[in-house]
Amino acid sequence: MRNLILLLMVCLFAVGCGYRAEMLKGPMDVTGKVTKGGQPFGNVVLMLQPLEAGHPAPLEVKADGSFKGSLVPGKYAYYLAPSNDPAQAAAFQGVDAAMKEANMERTVTVKDGQSQLDVAL
Repeated sequence: MRNLILLLMVCLFAVGCGYRAEMLKGPMDVTGKVTKGGQPFGNVVLMLQPLEAGHPAPLEVKADGSFKGSLVPGKYAYYLAPSNDPAQAAAFQGVDAAMKEANMERTVTVKDGQSQLDVAL
């Protein structure tokens, strides 16, 4: 009986040692630009919803289409939301209805070490 328990412990140890947990990468600073038809598109919030790891990231997009924030490497679905500044709410009226909701097929990928992320609408 003692030999059976010992054998079971050795087997469990061997199986446990074969598993390799992968550490998630930490957030990294990213800058980018949102464009529509090749022109900067701004005064909105770019909403990034992680499809793998990370946290949802609302990124305020300036009038010139630029944004910056911290993101965990991975794949994100994205959509646009109105700016937090009521004076800039008019820009959101120019957003296509399809861009106002998340779509799992509309994605961007942030790679480890990537510092530039451009989004074309």
